[in-house]
Amino acid sequence: MNRGTLVPVGEAAAAVVLLAVAVWCWTRGVTDHEFAPVVPGGPFFRSADYSGPWIAAAFTAVLVAGLLALDAIRRRRRSSTHRGYHG
Repeated sequence: MNRGTLVPVGEAAAAVVLLAVAVWCWTRGVTDHEFAPVVPGGPFFRSADYSGPWIAAAFTAVLVAGLLALDAIRRRRRSSTHRGYHG
């Protein structure tokens, strides 16, 4: 494999790994809590707690994965359009 093919494949693989990291960070950053009813026979109260650093890490991982995917697409298009062109 030459470098023109290897770099986009590596970027695409890194994008997939970063998406998995984003899902992992998101699940660590959201915690559900369930509280007992205040009055007997009343409904349960459910609350979600969001942790800012974990959500920010998930957002950053998605952002970087998107940039890597766009660059991989750009490199593949550029290599296919300039194949055989020497000047």
